[in-house]
Amino acid sequence: MENGTDPVCIANEPPFTHKIIGSLDLTGIFLFVILTLMTLIANLVFVEEVFYIYRKTPSSKRTIFIWINAAAPVIATTSCIGMWIPRSTMFTDFTAAVFFAIVIHKFMLMMIKECGGQKLFLRRFENDRFKISTGPCCCCCLCLPYVHITRRTLFLLKLGTFQLAFLRPVLMFLSIVLWTNGNYSLSDLTPNGAAIWINCFVGVLTIIALWPIGIMFQQVRVLLNCKKIIPKFALYEVRIFTFQFRICIAVDIE
Repeated sequence: MENGTDPVCIANEPPFTHKIIGSLDLTGIFLFVILTLMTLIANLVFVEEVFYIYRKTPSSKRTIFIWINAAAPVIATTSCIGMWIPRSTMFTDFTAAVFFAIVIHKFMLMMIKECGGQKLFLRRFENDRFKISTGPCCCCCLCLPYVHITRRTLFLLKLGTFQLAFLRPVLMFLSIVLWTNGNYSLSDLTPNGAAIWINCFVGVLTIIALWPIGIMFQQVRVLLNCKKIIPKFALYEVRIFTFQFRICIAVDIE
């Protein structure tokens, strides 16, 4: 130890688990135990939710509901694994990112499904229009015209979320391939590194995917108010920002 600095904190690479555990003081041990217990509780609650979904919901909605409810325990589990095994952080973050990209698409499908499915949705809103001046892309562009609700526009909205669910795993696979060749590092955010470009591209894809979610939510929030869609959407947004904030912290620590 030099100048009161823990050698674990000044290492160029993430430390091994035994070094992390050996460097913990009483406060650190307490935090590790509490966070691990919180992860365990999150997974137990999810198991209980799965049993409830299988007993109380129609079979056509079970898979979507399970995927969406699994977001919190998956993020908690991958974060806990990364906490105990710091060298696995890149892979746990990639796993959570891919899963969450799929959940974004599933949330879009859930809103359509809660309206009775695609055919009933189009029949119910055939004379309405989508408001496309919504966040995160165009919330300030109030001059944008309303768009007729047709099968084509509904397909484009679903495509907007599906592109993230498809491209994010591809980009994560590319990142791992580059990492094995020494060309990718979470801590290398210089223009010459691959991480900054891949992360920026993923950020653009995420914003594009969240735009259709906002458009659809504005359309169905009144209809689905009886199913508490507004608090569900709020929690969904909190999960997104919490997940992205956690990744930013992990990159800064790296």
